[in-house]
Amino acid sequence: MCVAFGVCIALGGVSLAAHASSASFAEISIRDRTISAIVRLPLDDLDLLLRLDRDLDGHVSEAEIERAREVVSAYVVQHLHITADASTLTPTVGALRLWRDASGFEYLEAAVTSAAARPVRVASIRSDFLVELYPAHATQARITAAGREERTVLRVGTTYERRVADDRWTAPAVVLGAGVILAMLWLARRRTATMAAVMLLVASAARADVIMTAAGLNATLKTMERLTLQARNGPEAERADAIFQLGVQADALASLMSHEVASHGMEQRELLDLALARTKELGIAIAYDRDKKKFFYDGAAFQRYLDAAPHGPHAANAEFTLLAYQFYQSTGTDVPTLDAAAEAKKRFLARYPKFEANAELSLYLAVDYSDLYRHYRDAHDVPAAEKFRRLTRAEYQRIARDYPGTEQADSARQLLRRFDEETRK
Repeated sequence: MCVAFGVCIALGGVSLAAHASSASFAEISIRDRTISAIVRLPLDDLDLLLRLDRDLDGHVSEAEIERAREVVSAYVVQHLHITADASTLTPTVGALRLWRDASGFEYLEAAVTSAAARPVRVASIRSDFLVELYPAHATQARITAAGREERTVLRVGTTYERRVADDRWTAPAVVLGAGVILAMLWLARRRTATMAAVMLLVASAARADVIMTAAGLNATLKTMERLTLQARNGPEAERADAIFQLGVQADALASLMSHEVASHGMEQRELLDLALARTKELGIAIAYDRDKKKFFYDGAAFQRYLDAAPHGPHAANAEFTLLAYQFYQSTGTDVPTLDAAAEAKKRFLARYPKFEANAELSLYLAVDYSDLYRHYRDAHDVPAAEKFRRLTRAEYQRIARDYPGTEQADSARQLLRRFDEETRK
């Protein structure tokens, strides 16, 4: 739902612009008794997963990475799997630092070393980094041994294997098919900016309707956590505003999630589940309505704002949003609820005659009236049905008259024609 005060905002890059698919990179060297690697993981994704940005300033610093050394090292060790001659090697994580590619995109770089007890004859390597966010996440790897180099792609379900002793190279066929395209992306990152731009255009053509991203979700969750802290511990004068802004963020996130599911189904299930889990931790209730096929925020922050500042600068916006929630989640069959909702809308229109979303709210009121008309018509209560027939027509006519040139006015005229046809029958 997009309300007048800009609830449907862009969430830190969560726009309809195309973006390159998330990928990790590794440079792996196989020596006589050691297998070492430089692993680079997209910083936005890793931050979303491990919460590296503890001060919530939107930037992960070298100091924050070092403070998170234990959790980062454990994650790398858990998701990089190396064996030598069928013996599992336990990687040791050394230096951790920030790394940027030619376009300025940030990665967390980890130096990893695995030591073997005897000279390595057959080395096997697989990885499953960031599958918590993207089940098909890939690590593009450059592997060197005995002065020779190979590029391959590591992902869940595939294992790279190299027989070192007699210098034969082997890799599963399932890797090679996907590796052709992804190796091109690797080369694009390491060559000229022109080549990178060409690859970006190819990626854009393949998928130009990106809606929900890890980077955008990460930025939104940080904002919500920061606002939660401000609402709880900030200066008294700023708490109410923080509560309202928290509601705005929650509403926008629910709308974004609905848009994602409507456009791509459960393609981003991991991100959706993560969003629900993290918001629940913050005490924010967002739930999926299977009947309406949408995510809804329960609006608690808006009600908290009205309780704390009933005449505050955001009071009209907060109340309007709650009325809109009620309208969109209503089944239109509960008569007492419909009556109460219609009266609440009438009171709002009387209190805020110049509110910028009144045309939209008036349409909600007209629909309430038409639902009440149908209920009383079907119940054979002729006087009540006639009353709400007149109220419905009058409200549609008022919208068309008072808000000329708007989408709501056009909708009101169309709905009035349909309503008149219905009542004539």
